[in-house]
Amino acid sequence: MAERNTVLVRVETGLDQRIRVFRRDLNLIEDFAGQTVDTFVVFTDRYVVICDTLLCAADMEVLLHEIASALAGRQLLVVNSHSDFDHCWGNSYFTGEHAAPIIGHDLSRTKLLTPEAQEIVAEFQHVPQLRDIVLTPPTITFAQSLTIDGGDLTLEFFHAPGHQDDHIALWISELRLLLAFDAVEKPLPSIAQVDLVPAMFQTLAHFVALQPEHVLCSHTPGTDPTIIAETAAYLREIERRCRIFLRDHQPSDEELENAAASIDYPFSALNITVADPSTLAYYQEVHPDNVRRILQSVRNTVVD
Repeated sequence: MAERNTVLVRVETGLDQRIRVFRRDLNLIEDFAGQTVDTFVVFTDRYVVICDTLLCAADMEVLLHEIASALAGRQLLVVNSHSDFDHCWGNSYFTGEHAAPIIGHDLSRTKLLTPEAQEIVAEFQHVPQLRDIVLTPPTITFAQSLTIDGGDLTLEFFHAPGHQDDHIALWISELRLLLAFDAVEKPLPSIAQVDLVPAMFQTLAHFVALQPEHVLCSHTPGTDPTIIAETAAYLREIERRCRIFLRDHQPSDEELENAAASIDYPFSALNITVADPSTLAYYQEVHPDNVRRILQSVRNTVVD
Protein backbone atom coordinates (compact mmCIF):
# COMPACT_ATOMS: atom_id res chain seq x y z
CA MET A 1 0.00 0.00 0.00
CA ALA A 2 1.28 3.43 -0.91
CA GLU A 3 2.11 5.88 1.85
CA ARG A 4 -0.96 7.84 2.89
CA ASN A 5 -0.05 11.45 2.38
CA THR A 6 -3.45 12.98 2.87
CA VAL A 7 -5.90 13.69 5.65
CA LEU A 8 -9.43 12.63 4.77
CA VAL A 9 -12.02 13.20 7.47
CA ARG A 10 -15.54 11.82 7.51
CA VAL A 11 -18.06 14.57 8.18
CA GLU A 12 -21.32 13.86 9.99
CA THR A 13 -24.21 15.65 8.28
CA GLY A 14 -27.29 14.12 9.87
CA LEU A 15 -28.41 12.89 6.46
CA ASP A 16 -29.54 9.40 5.53
CA GLN A 17 -26.76 6.91 6.28
CA ARG A 18 -26.59 5.99 2.61
CA ILE A 19 -24.87 9.34 2.04
CA ARG A 20 -21.38 9.87 3.43
CA VAL A 21 -19.24 12.99 3.18
CA PHE A 22 -15.45 13.03 3.39
CA ARG A 23 -13.47 16.27 3.63
CA ARG A 24 -9.96 16.97 2.44
CA ASP A 25 -7.98 20.12 3.12
CA LEU A 26 -6.21 21.86 0.24
CA ASN A 27 -3.19 22.99 2.23
CA LEU A 28 -0.84 21.21 -0.15
CA ILE A 29 -1.38 24.10 -2.55
CA GLU A 30 -0.34 27.53 -1.35
CA ASP A 31 -3.04 29.47 -3.19
CA PHE A 32 -5.74 27.27 -1.63
CA ALA A 33 -4.39 27.01 1.92
CA GLY A 34 -7.20 27.11 4.44
CA GLN A 35 -9.77 25.75 2.01
CA THR A 36 -11.34 22.31 1.85
CA VAL A 37 -13.09 20.15 -0.70
CA ASP A 38 -15.63 17.40 -0.05
CA THR A 39 -16.19 14.12 -1.81
CA PHE A 40 -19.48 12.27 -1.48
CA VAL A 41 -20.20 8.55 -1.43
CA VAL A 42 -23.69 7.26 -2.18
CA PHE A 43 -24.56 3.71 -1.13
CA THR A 44 -27.45 2.05 -2.94
CA ASP A 45 -28.59 -1.57 -3.03
CA ARG A 46 -26.70 -2.13 -6.28
CA TYR A 47 -23.89 0.43 -6.32
CA VAL A 48 -21.37 2.37 -4.31
CA VAL A 49 -20.95 5.70 -6.11
CA ILE A 50 -17.97 7.96 -5.38
CA CYS A 51 -18.74 11.52 -6.43
CA ASP A 52 -15.43 13.28 -7.15
CA THR A 53 -11.92 11.90 -6.72
CA LEU A 54 -10.13 14.87 -5.10
CA LEU A 55 -6.46 15.69 -5.69
CA CYS A 56 -4.60 12.46 -6.34
CA ALA A 57 -4.75 8.67 -6.40
CA ALA A 58 -3.53 8.54 -2.79
CA ASP A 59 -6.71 10.35 -1.72
CA MET A 60 -8.79 7.61 -3.30
CA GLU A 61 -6.69 4.87 -1.75
CA VAL A 62 -7.54 6.31 1.66
CA LEU A 63 -11.21 6.66 0.75
CA LEU A 64 -11.48 3.08 -0.49
CA HIS A 65 -9.96 1.91 2.78
CA GLU A 66 -12.67 3.81 4.65
CA ILE A 67 -15.57 2.30 2.67
CA ALA A 68 -14.15 -1.17 1.92
CA SER A 69 -16.62 -3.01 4.12
CA ALA A 70 -19.57 -1.66 2.11
CA LEU A 71 -18.29 -2.79 -1.29
CA ALA A 72 -19.17 -6.46 -0.97
CA GLY A 73 -21.96 -7.32 -3.41
CA ARG A 74 -22.06 -3.83 -4.93
CA GLN A 75 -20.62 -2.41 -8.14
CA LEU A 76 -18.26 0.53 -7.63
CA LEU A 77 -18.94 3.58 -9.80
CA VAL A 78 -17.01 6.85 -9.94
CA VAL A 79 -18.39 10.24 -10.97
CA ASN A 80 -16.66 13.53 -11.80
CA SER A 81 -18.78 16.63 -11.17
CA HIS A 82 -16.40 18.59 -13.45
CA SER A 83 -12.78 18.69 -14.55
CA ASP A 84 -11.27 21.09 -12.01
CA PHE A 85 -8.15 19.60 -10.43
CA ASP A 86 -9.60 19.14 -6.94
CA HIS A 87 -12.49 17.07 -8.27
CA CYS A 88 -10.93 14.61 -10.70
CA TRP A 89 -7.18 14.24 -10.36
CA GLY A 90 -7.69 11.12 -8.25
CA ASN A 91 -9.24 9.32 -11.24
CA SER A 92 -6.07 7.43 -12.05
CA TYR A 93 -6.57 5.26 -8.97
CA PHE A 94 -9.50 3.63 -10.76
CA THR A 95 -7.39 2.01 -13.48
CA GLY A 96 -5.52 -1.29 -13.61
CA GLU A 97 -6.31 -3.54 -10.65
CA HIS A 98 -8.68 -0.93 -9.21
CA ALA A 99 -10.48 -0.27 -12.49
CA ALA A 100 -14.01 1.12 -12.23
CA PRO A 101 -16.29 3.03 -14.61
CA ILE A 102 -15.77 6.80 -14.38
CA ILE A 103 -18.83 8.86 -15.31
CA GLY A 104 -18.76 12.50 -16.34
CA HIS A 105 -19.95 15.05 -18.86
CA ASP A 106 -18.84 14.83 -22.48
CA LEU A 107 -16.93 18.09 -22.05
CA SER A 108 -15.05 16.78 -19.00
CA ARG A 109 -13.53 14.03 -21.09
CA THR A 110 -12.66 16.49 -23.85
CA LYS A 111 -11.08 18.99 -21.46
CA LEU A 112 -8.95 16.41 -19.63
CA LEU A 113 -7.46 15.28 -22.94
CA THR A 114 -6.24 18.75 -23.94
CA PRO A 115 -2.66 20.08 -23.79
CA GLU A 116 -4.00 22.84 -21.53
CA ALA A 117 -4.97 20.25 -18.93
CA GLN A 118 -1.43 18.83 -19.01
CA GLU A 119 -0.03 22.34 -18.57
CA ILE A 120 -2.04 22.74 -15.37
CA VAL A 121 -0.61 19.46 -14.07
CA ALA A 122 2.88 20.75 -14.85
CA GLU A 123 2.24 23.84 -12.71
CA PHE A 124 1.91 21.61 -9.63
CA GLN A 125 5.11 19.60 -10.09
CA HIS A 126 6.66 21.44 -7.14
CA VAL A 127 4.15 19.73 -4.83
CA PRO A 128 5.55 16.27 -3.97
CA GLN A 129 2.15 14.59 -3.63
CA LEU A 130 1.09 15.87 -7.05
CA ARG A 131 4.19 15.03 -9.09
CA ASP A 132 2.82 11.76 -10.45
CA ILE A 133 -0.62 12.92 -11.55
CA VAL A 134 -1.91 10.96 -14.53
CA LEU A 135 -4.91 12.69 -16.04
CA THR A 136 -7.61 10.07 -16.52
CA PRO A 137 -10.80 11.21 -18.28
CA PRO A 138 -14.26 9.74 -17.69
CA THR A 139 -14.92 6.46 -19.47
CA ILE A 140 -18.71 6.89 -19.63
CA THR A 141 -20.02 10.31 -20.65
CA PHE A 142 -23.32 12.06 -21.31
CA ALA A 143 -24.50 15.42 -22.64
CA GLN A 144 -27.72 16.29 -20.82
CA SER A 145 -28.70 13.63 -18.28
CA LEU A 146 -27.97 10.14 -17.04
CA THR A 147 -30.11 8.10 -14.65
CA ILE A 148 -28.83 5.20 -12.57
CA ASP A 149 -31.31 2.86 -10.91
CA GLY A 150 -29.65 1.88 -7.67
CA GLY A 151 -32.53 -0.30 -6.54
CA ASP A 152 -33.53 1.72 -3.49
CA LEU A 153 -32.30 5.12 -4.76
CA THR A 154 -32.55 6.73 -8.20
CA LEU A 155 -29.52 8.82 -9.11
CA GLU A 156 -30.32 11.50 -11.68
CA PHE A 157 -27.23 13.23 -13.03
CA PHE A 158 -27.79 16.32 -15.17
CA HIS A 159 -25.79 19.04 -16.88
CA ALA A 160 -25.54 22.09 -14.60
CA PRO A 161 -23.17 24.57 -16.30
CA GLY A 162 -22.18 27.92 -14.89
CA HIS A 163 -19.26 27.36 -12.57
CA GLN A 164 -17.70 25.48 -15.48
CA ASP A 165 -19.13 24.41 -18.83
CA ASP A 166 -18.77 20.70 -18.00
CA HIS A 167 -20.30 20.90 -14.53
CA ILE A 168 -23.00 18.39 -13.56
CA ALA A 169 -25.20 17.92 -10.50
CA LEU A 170 -26.94 14.96 -8.87
CA TRP A 171 -30.57 14.74 -7.76
CA ILE A 172 -31.79 11.91 -5.49
CA SER A 173 -35.56 12.30 -5.38
CA GLU A 174 -36.16 9.67 -2.69
CA LEU A 175 -34.12 11.77 -0.26
CA ARG A 176 -34.99 15.20 -1.71
CA LEU A 177 -31.24 15.63 -1.86
CA LEU A 178 -29.31 17.74 -4.36
CA LEU A 179 -25.56 17.38 -4.78
CA ALA A 180 -24.75 20.80 -6.22
CA PHE A 181 -20.96 20.43 -6.03
CA ASP A 182 -19.40 23.80 -7.10
CA ALA A 183 -22.54 25.32 -8.63
CA VAL A 184 -23.34 26.97 -5.31
CA GLU A 185 -20.88 28.02 -2.67
CA LYS A 186 -20.78 30.12 0.45
CA PRO A 187 -19.79 32.90 0.71
CA LEU A 188 -19.44 33.22 -3.08
CA PRO A 189 -19.82 31.03 -6.16
CA SER A 190 -17.47 31.33 -9.11
CA ILE A 191 -18.45 31.68 -12.79
CA ALA A 192 -15.63 30.55 -15.06
CA GLN A 193 -16.29 32.66 -18.14
CA VAL A 194 -18.58 35.29 -19.66
CA ASP A 195 -20.59 32.96 -21.89
CA LEU A 196 -21.54 30.82 -18.86
CA VAL A 197 -23.37 33.63 -17.03
CA PRO A 198 -26.82 32.85 -18.54
CA ALA A 199 -26.23 29.14 -17.92
CA MET A 200 -25.45 29.81 -14.26
CA PHE A 201 -28.80 31.55 -13.77
CA GLN A 202 -30.56 28.69 -15.57
CA THR A 203 -28.81 26.11 -13.40
CA LEU A 204 -29.84 27.89 -10.21
CA ALA A 205 -33.43 28.11 -11.46
CA HIS A 206 -33.36 24.36 -12.11
CA PHE A 207 -32.12 23.75 -8.57
CA VAL A 208 -34.93 25.86 -7.12
CA ALA A 209 -37.52 24.01 -9.20
CA LEU A 210 -36.41 20.69 -7.72
CA GLN A 211 -37.37 21.98 -4.24
CA PRO A 212 -34.61 20.09 -2.42
CA GLU A 213 -34.81 19.59 1.31
CA HIS A 214 -31.05 19.09 1.56
CA VAL A 215 -28.14 20.38 -0.52
CA LEU A 216 -24.52 19.26 -0.47
CA CYS A 217 -21.79 21.50 -1.89
CA SER A 218 -18.13 20.73 -2.44
CA HIS A 219 -16.72 23.74 -0.60
CA THR A 220 -19.44 24.66 1.88
CA PRO A 221 -20.28 22.69 5.05
CA GLY A 222 -23.88 21.92 5.91
CA THR A 223 -26.98 20.85 4.02
CA ASP A 224 -29.23 23.93 4.21
CA PRO A 225 -31.06 24.41 0.86
CA THR A 226 -31.29 28.18 1.37
CA ILE A 227 -27.76 28.39 -0.02
CA ILE A 228 -29.32 28.17 -3.50
CA ALA A 229 -31.46 31.27 -2.97
CA GLU A 230 -28.54 33.10 -1.37
CA THR A 231 -26.29 32.30 -4.33
CA ALA A 232 -28.94 33.43 -6.81
CA ALA A 233 -29.62 36.64 -4.85
CA TYR A 234 -25.93 37.57 -4.87
CA LEU A 235 -25.64 37.07 -8.63
CA ARG A 236 -28.93 38.83 -9.34
CA GLU A 237 -27.78 41.85 -7.35
CA ILE A 238 -24.69 42.05 -9.51
CA GLU A 239 -26.86 41.77 -12.62
CA ARG A 240 -29.23 44.51 -11.35
CA ARG A 241 -26.39 46.91 -10.71
CA CYS A 242 -24.87 46.12 -14.10
CA ARG A 243 -28.12 46.94 -15.88
CA ILE A 244 -28.39 50.25 -14.03
CA PHE A 245 -24.78 51.09 -14.89
CA LEU A 246 -25.32 50.27 -18.57
CA ARG A 247 -28.37 52.46 -19.00
CA ASP A 248 -27.41 55.12 -21.52
CA HIS A 249 -23.74 54.41 -20.80
CA GLN A 250 -21.14 52.77 -22.99
CA PRO A 251 -18.39 51.54 -20.64
CA SER A 252 -14.75 51.95 -21.48
CA ASP A 253 -12.31 49.04 -21.41
CA GLU A 254 -11.02 50.33 -18.07
CA GLU A 255 -14.54 50.40 -16.62
CA LEU A 256 -15.14 46.85 -17.82
CA GLU A 257 -11.86 45.70 -16.31
CA ASN A 258 -12.65 47.37 -12.97
CA ALA A 259 -16.27 46.29 -13.06
CA ALA A 260 -16.84 45.97 -9.30
CA ALA A 261 -15.86 49.60 -8.81
CA SER A 262 -17.81 50.68 -11.89
CA ILE A 263 -21.10 49.32 -10.55
CA ASP A 264 -20.26 50.43 -6.99
CA TYR A 265 -20.23 46.90 -5.60
CA PRO A 266 -16.79 46.29 -4.05
CA PHE A 267 -15.98 43.18 -2.09
CA SER A 268 -16.18 45.18 1.13
CA ALA A 269 -19.89 45.82 0.48
CA LEU A 270 -20.61 42.10 0.90
CA ASN A 271 -19.64 42.11 4.59
CA ILE A 272 -17.95 38.73 4.28
CA THR A 273 -15.99 37.51 7.27
CA VAL A 274 -13.47 34.76 6.60
CA ALA A 275 -10.92 33.94 9.27
CA ASP A 276 -8.25 32.36 7.07
CA PRO A 277 -6.25 35.01 5.14
CA SER A 278 -5.67 32.75 2.13
CA THR A 279 -9.34 31.91 1.84
CA LEU A 280 -10.27 35.58 2.17
CA ALA A 281 -7.80 36.46 -0.58
CA TYR A 282 -9.36 33.83 -2.83
CA TYR A 283 -12.87 35.26 -2.49
CA GLN A 284 -11.52 38.78 -2.91
CA GLU A 285 -10.47 37.66 -6.40
CA VAL A 286 -13.65 35.70 -7.12
CA HIS A 287 -16.02 38.62 -6.57
CA PRO A 288 -14.49 41.09 -9.08
CA ASP A 289 -14.18 38.24 -11.59
CA ASN A 290 -17.88 37.48 -11.20
CA VAL A 291 -18.82 41.13 -11.59
CA ARG A 292 -16.61 41.55 -14.64
CA ARG A 293 -18.13 38.52 -16.37
CA ILE A 294 -21.71 39.42 -15.53
CA LEU A 295 -21.19 43.01 -16.68
CA GLN A 296 -19.73 41.80 -19.96
CA SER A 297 -22.59 39.31 -20.38
CA VAL A 298 -25.25 41.96 -19.74
CA ARG A 299 -23.44 44.36 -22.07
CA ASN A 300 -23.35 41.72 -24.81
CA THR A 301 -27.08 41.15 -24.38
CA VAL A 302 -27.82 44.87 -24.64
CA VAL A 303 -25.61 45.21 -27.73
CA ASP A 304 -27.25 42.21 -29.39
